[in-house]
Formats: sequence, structure tokens, C-alpha cells
Amino acid sequence: MARLVVLALEDGGFSFNHFLVAGLFPHWRDAGHEVMVHEGIDNLPDADLALLHVDLTVVPPDYLQALRRYPAVINGATADIGKRTFSRHLVTEGDGYTGPVIVKTNLNCGGIPEAFRRKVALEKGLAAGPPVRFMRGRYPVFPSATQVPAGAFRDPELVVEKFVPEQDQRGFYMRTWVFFGDSGRCNRLLGLQPVVKAGDVIERVPCEVPEAIRAERERMQFDYGKFDFVIHQGEPILLDVNRTPTVPANLSEAILAGMGPLAAGLDLFVQRASRTSVGQRSPNS
Repeated sequence: MARLVVLALEDGGFSFNHFLVAGLFPHWRDAGHEVMVHEGIDNLPDADLALLHVDLTVVPPDYLQALRRYPAVINGATADIGKRTFSRHLVTEGDGYTGPVIVKTNLNCGGIPEAFRRKVALEKGLAAGPPVRFMRGRYPVFPSATQVPAGAFRDPELVVEKFVPEQDQRGFYMRTWVFFGDSGRCNRLLGLQPVVKAGDVIERVPCEVPEAIRAERERMQFDYGKFDFVIHQGEPILLDVNRTPTVPANLSEAILAGMGPLAAGLDLFVQRASRTSVGQRSPNS
């Protein structure tokens, strides 16, 4: 049995009713593991392994440094999940691309987590850094790059991508793959808007994960998280990655019902932590 610490941001950085990982805790505890949530990096507890659960696009360096004390760290290699780190469909000004495009924040989740943390810092009179660009709702889609405001191409906080929807006569689709270690599940979500949001889903059915998307996960060294992708004209295209997925209210019952198999993925990291601990022991220990 293992002792697991879930490292989140300080000052209320973890919500048991919001984050998907909280639904795994009862299964892990039933299996005999001890699970602790720790906010911030002060007074970190001893543990056999840690789960990086910092709800920011770029993990602060001091958090990464603090995690080095643990034999194994889940998602320890996912320090930066900005769209520029993984998108293969970026459009630049004047590159000749003529199809429809979508403008997004480079920051994950529309930059909302960063904007919220800055607001909290300002309220406490702490150093907050420069303002953060964020977007609520759907990212805007343009018929062509020539119709994108010029400032969007020159703004380092924004990215412009090819808009490559998966659609048929019923509507538009997004595929979501949630995984933990060697366990996971993938579903195809149907919506009626070109940009499918979880709150708009009218159908959810299981689907397979293409090898190209699995390869992207390996490239980014993701242990736990959610990947959103589409299959556009036969090509799997990764749209978004998230190391701190949440539970949409309209899908919570279906999602939480399948947490048991997903929780089994922890065993892979428990074994890894055990091997690391043994390897670190001195010959006389």
C-alpha cells in the first residue's frame, strides 16, 4: 500500500467537487492507499509518490523543485501545457493558409485559472504580475486567416489554429480521452455547435483512441489527464490537453460511474515508486 500526496496550488487550489481526480480517491482508499491533498509547497508531508495537480498552464518552478523529494511524481514532466507546446496546426500571419481558423489563448482553459490566481493575489496585496488575457465561452472561428484581427497574430498570449471540425449531418463531434497510467476511457461527444463544449453535449458514446493520439501522449510524457481531439478527414488531430480535468455538471453521473477502472491505473505508479525506493537504498540498508 502507498501514501500519495496530491500537490495543488496554495490558498484553496483544490476543489473536491470540481476536479475529476477527487472521484478516484474513494477507490484508492478502498484499495488500502492513503491519499492526502496538500496546497502549496510549505510543510510538504512525506509520501511514497506525488501527483502534480497544479491548475495552471505553466507550473511554477518552485513547485517542480519541491516535488523532487518524492520517489515518483505523476505528471512530473508536464510543466508547460500551453498550446504552442503541442499544437501541430498553428497558422501564422501571411503563411498562405486559406481555410477557416480559430483563435485561442495559449493558456489552458481560456486562461481563466491564471486570471483567477492573479485576482486572488491582488486581493491579498501580493505581487500578481502583468494582466492575463483570458476568454470565456467559445473561442471565435473565422472563415479565413485574412479576417482575423491583425493583433491576434502578434499577441504572444494568443494562438491561431486551423479550424478542423469533425462533423456529419447530425452535428459536430469532439472526442475526449481520460487516462490514468495504463487505464483510460474515450468517448465521442455530439453537439450542435461547431465548437463543442461539455455543457452542450447531447450524446456520449465510447470510441477508440487512435495510435497517433497515444503517440502524442507519450511525446508529452502525460501520466494522467484528458486529451480532446477530433478525426478530420480521417486524420486524428489533438485539440487540447489538461493535467487537471474537471467534471462537467451535465455529465457528472456518467463520468463518476466509471471511476473504478480508471483508478486502477495508480498501480503502475505505486510499482514505479517501489522500484525507485529500492534502487535508492544503500547496500547496507
